[in-house]
Amino acid sequence: MTQRQATTRDARSRRARALTVGALAAGLLLASATPAVAAPPTDLDGAYVLDQVGVLEGDEQRVQDAIDRLFDAGGSLFVIVVERFDDALDSTDWVDQSASLSGLGDRDALLAIAVDDRLYDSSVGLEFPATDAQLADAEQALVAELRDDRWADGIIAYADALTAALTAVEEPVDTPEEPGTDDPGTTPPAGEEAADEGGGIPIVPIALGAGGIGIAWYLIARARRKKGPVTAAVDRQSIAELDQTASRRLVQVDDALTTSEQELGFAEAQFGAAPTEGFRTALTRAKELVAEAFRLRRELDDENPETDEQKRATLLAIITACDEADDLLEAQEEAFEALRDVESDLPAAIAEVTKGRGAAPAAIETAASTVERLRGEFAASALASVTDAPAQARRLLALIDTELAEAAQKQTAGSTSEAAIDVRSAQLALAQLTAATASVQSLADNLAAARTALVAQQDDLRSGIAAAAGLDAGAAGAALASAVTAAEKALAAAPADDPIAALERIVVADRALDTALAGAREEAERRAKAEAALERTLASASARIQTAADFIAANRGTIGAAARSRLAEAQAQESLALQQQASDPAAALQAAQRALDHAGQAMQAAEGDRQAALAPSGPIGGLGGSGGSGVGDAIIGGLIGGLLSGGGGGRSGGGFGGGFGGGGSRPRFGGSGGRPSGGARRSSAPRSSGRRGGGGRF
Repeated sequence: MTQRQATTRDARSRRARALTVGALAAGLLLASATPAVAAPPTDLDGAYVLDQVGVLEGDEQRVQDAIDRLFDAGGSLFVIVVERFDDALDSTDWVDQSASLSGLGDRDALLAIAVDDRLYDSSVGLEFPATDAQLADAEQALVAELRDDRWADGIIAYADALTAALTAVEEPVDTPEEPGTDDPGTTPPAGEEAADEGGGIPIVPIALGAGGIGIAWYLIARARRKKGPVTAAVDRQSIAELDQTASRRLVQVDDALTTSEQELGFAEAQFGAAPTEGFRTALTRAKELVAEAFRLRRELDDENPETDEQKRATLLAIITACDEADDLLEAQEEAFEALRDVESDLPAAIAEVTKGRGAAPAAIETAASTVERLRGEFAASALASVTDAPAQARRLLALIDTELAEAAQKQTAGSTSEAAIDVRSAQLALAQLTAATASVQSLADNLAAARTALVAQQDDLRSGIAAAAGLDAGAAGAALASAVTAAEKALAAAPADDPIAALERIVVADRALDTALAGAREEAERRAKAEAALERTLASASARIQTAADFIAANRGTIGAAARSRLAEAQAQESLALQQQASDPAAALQAAQRALDHAGQAMQAAEGDRQAALAPSGPIGGLGGSGGSGVGDAIIGGLIGGLLSGGGGGRSGGGFGGGFGGGGSRPRFGGSGGRPSGGARRSSAPRSSGRRGGGGRF
């Protein structure tokens, strides 16, 4: 990043830390003074982490460091920790509204955790660089820690999982194996790799060949330059910035190739070709990559114009090729640096390897006996990763003895460079042996822990199944039923003799069931609230409809079509609400609310019609006085009209006759009960905010 970007980010980081500390203090004060309360959607006010509960106390720096690592990888994460989410909102709405209040953009992600509710949710911008699958993996890492109330560890695991996803590079294929080992699948531990694609340093052939390492390798390493600063997330740069970055990287890597080739030629002339084989292979591949990058650069500079999307894609391809070429040479540099360190103090290096070799036989025998013990307790599938570990360790021990013997001979002969190569080969073999034997005990510990955790996880899953059985899930019932079926199958099929695999299946099923339960519980809560509100709303709507209908019936001689139409619609919506009351109370509530509104509009229109008719300029003005002969009241009530038309049945064309069925029933207007309602139930999109994310219980 540029100096300005770094300065801005440091300032933001300092401000975030200060706000985090302040929020922690405020959260602790609140926690000591009041019980858990539901928090409304929250504005971060510029902080990266806002802990209103105080559960991150003492871990603020660790959390901030994880967020900084993600920022360096191209992702911007913010975190809010509260006691409970606002009861009026589901967790998705809560976190989306908090993201909006905080001014987060399309490249930002907000993680919210409700400690008392044991809920989490995230609001992720559509341009945040992680995929949905990567976000789901990060959530899995989060939940694994939150289940044990490891709040800071959960946030760190979430951020680090996203960092790993954003910085992952494709592993090279067909990596040459180290000659001299019988196990082609053996991989040296992290930090001990000789090299990746490009051949690496062929340790054993070098040890068998002539030539040395000497100070020449140090010169080659120092001739290599480090990559210049490049923004971690180059996809955020403008096309103009990308063009500058690509041009700078091309010049840097091209210069490095020239310098490295000159120094390599000098080393080959002095020490021979065998010790430099890996470097030569890496250099050749790096040249191919840089040549391809220059070809792409020429395409951009020719007379054929490209679209902005094409330019961006090509510039990113140039930068990627330069970085890959540089990484090939840098891997060789690190390998040669390790050899130089061995040569600089050869006696100490030999002594260290000899000491480690002395402890190896006991470690091998312990690993072998542990494997035999585990075979009696667990399935072969559970032990597949360590079954051959003792045999592999014995082969590596033999290789160590050979390399140490040759190193001693060459040291005596004064060939320190060649001796250093043998010692380095022995170091790598010893590290591999140590990892192989340690993996056996590690698996044994993991199997024991998984066996214990499996019992608790199975109990938790059974509890979830029991909770689902007593839940009226409503619209979420199908998803819940599917999750319950999957959970029951996972319980039945979980292999007891492979607890790690069984635990994985149970955890996956439990997470799916938890998600379905959360949705079902929310649906059940919404349903209960809707049912309670529906009863009150229906009572109100029924009373208002009755009032409007009675008023229109008593004054039908002066009431026009508008009032009657609204009353008919109110009656239709009331009928719809009654029909949906049992199956879908939420939809019924909407219909009841519409009925209430239409009835109020009908009453308002009817009162307006009556006042207009009684006005001096109205059709019966002056006939409705309090001391009149009753003719005005008869006209207002529609009685005269009814008598003139034969009585009893009402007007044939008025649209309001025949609705006064016996008993105490309310008059119904419009023949069959009013025009049919067009208010179909609508389902809202799951993320109306335009953001994405996921959440659930832990």
